[in-house]
Amino acid sequence: MSSLLSDLRVRLGVCVLALGVVGGLGVVTHAKAPVTRGEGVDEPTRTVVNRTAMACPVPGAGGKVESWVNAVSPSLPDGTPVAAGDSTPLTIAPLSATSDPVGSVLARGKIASTARTPKLETLSIRGTGPLAAGTAATSTTVGEEGVNRGMASVPCQVPGSDFWFVGASGAAGRRDVLVLTNLDSINAEVNVTFYAANGVQDVQNARGVVVPAHGTAEIYLGQVVKLPDLALHVVSSGGRVAPAVRDNASSGKSPAGVDWLNASTQPALKVTVPALAGGSGVRILTVVNPGDLQASATLTINGPNGPFKPADLSTMQIPAGSTKVIRLEGALKKYASAITVTSDQPVTAATRMTNSAVTEFSTLGATDPLRGPAYVVLPPHDQPVVLQVTAPGESAAVRFELRDATDKVVQTRSLDVVGGATNVITFKPQTKPTYLMVEQLRGDVVAGATLMPPAKPESSDIPLVAAWPLTTSLVFRAQLGAQPDTKAALN
Repeated sequence: MSSLLSDLRVRLGVCVLALGVVGGLGVVTHAKAPVTRGEGVDEPTRTVVNRTAMACPVPGAGGKVESWVNAVSPSLPDGTPVAAGDSTPLTIAPLSATSDPVGSVLARGKIASTARTPKLETLSIRGTGPLAAGTAATSTTVGEEGVNRGMASVPCQVPGSDFWFVGASGAAGRRDVLVLTNLDSINAEVNVTFYAANGVQDVQNARGVVVPAHGTAEIYLGQVVKLPDLALHVVSSGGRVAPAVRDNASSGKSPAGVDWLNASTQPALKVTVPALAGGSGVRILTVVNPGDLQASATLTINGPNGPFKPADLSTMQIPAGSTKVIRLEGALKKYASAITVTSDQPVTAATRMTNSAVTEFSTLGATDPLRGPAYVVLPPHDQPVVLQVTAPGESAAVRFELRDATDKVVQTRSLDVVGGATNVITFKPQTKPTYLMVEQLRGDVVAGATLMPPAKPESSDIPLVAAWPLTTSLVFRAQLGAQPDTKAALN
């Protein structure tokens, strides 16, 4: 046998036969092209959502307050599949596994609301079945006096393992608290990395933080990092958490507002913060560069008439592992706008905006462009809510719908958005909760909704400032991972 294989002609014949067998196998099995996820591809295989869990945080004790949750399983775009089975209600309840529900989402499109209560208790929204897909909810608290005077309103958070919050503070005049909520039946463990203007902070007390099952844990920033202009990277090393950063501000001995820091998107070479409200007041941008190299970044304002780079603010250097703060009110000239930051190193960002009297505020973080319908539940409001839609790149198109608590369409429209510009749509005051849908039709768009007090409020009015991001709703879950490539044998 060895003498046969030593013959060049025989060896060549064996190779040809082997190739024929492999080639035949490819024909017989009809091997499909591999399913891979190349760089920049964000459309993996999708499966319908059939389970939901969300955490709805509340402020800390202080003053006379009313707190409530509005939730909806929204009407989905035509043709969107949902899970099979009966429409089992979604329950709204305190965190304890043995707690009785305080509300229920009973039917798609109908907003469920809990009773307004002075009791400040974190609530969860849970359920399985057809109503799970797209579920959106908002936790709102309004205070008449004390440290919680104003409005704190934030979308309820889906648990995860990696979050960014930008624009926090542990300095005097702020009382920021990182609230970690665990909806699961096992403990979670969390590590928090802090970034400040002078670099990464070594905070041992923020490593290995245990969040009990069906419970919460809190980190008071002023006790661990007594610095302003912070960014927080919250990473779960075991289990899932739904984090939120509560912010009580003060000016001397006077309260200066309460709200939650909306989460920011993951660091990237280009990020956009939507929906800086028009009008007077403070407008602040905070950018964090978490990398090991200095970042050189440019700033673009996406205003109603298109993009422009403010001459004195267009370029900034952000040291490695640091944050940088820019005041924007002069450059914005009271126009409703978005801010795009383009950098040679991955960064993320957030903005802070106040009313003209600087007695109330809200924040918005950088958001990803929409890749599906986005929903947000709006609590009742005595002033108009403004939807701001921005096309940070090329021209784009969107469709929006505002629906009332019974799922009746109140206002709808499709519109084109000029590249680099911000479009503004105003919704009238509403005595009952509504929910808003924004759907990307073409191009990249980011969006947010804002609430500001009137230009000349009555002295007795409670200042109400709020901002709600619009992010792609959880209608589908990604199924990652590539199938085996049987054609690799032919290469």
